[in-house]
Amino acid sequence: MSEKPTIEVYKKNIEDGNFKAYKCVGCGCIIAPPSGTCYGCGGTKMEWAKVSGKGNLVSFTVIHIAPDEFQEETPYYVAIVELEEGTRVSARLLGVDPLKPKEVKLGIPLKLDYEKGKSGHTYLAFRPA
Repeated sequence: MSEKPTIEVYKKNIEDGNFKAYKCVGCGCIIAPPSGTCYGCGGTKMEWAKVSGKGNLVSFTVIHIAPDEFQEETPYYVAIVELEEGTRVSARLLGVDPLKPKEVKLGIPLKLDYEKGKSGHTYLAFRPA
């Protein structure tokens, strides 16, 4: 078992370009962002797990009006991506024009990427594969 799952470590891994999820030692369920309890079996023994970086677009929205910290980055996509490993994460969607959301098709295959925002944060992101 590794250290207790925390959002801080999850975010640091993203900042470092090393996205990881949590894996339940009991049933193998992949969880992201980390939780202290497995969604599948309720177990509490977890370890960090590398993920494939592959997924599919489940849902998205375009952010035009954002909190002050992110206003300079608008417009941008926020997407729900179902990872190949079965869990879903929210992330930025890159490589598609945020002013043309009708051109984005649900279910498209995506691959892991990162985006360095004007806010200075590095975001988990995906782009069409």
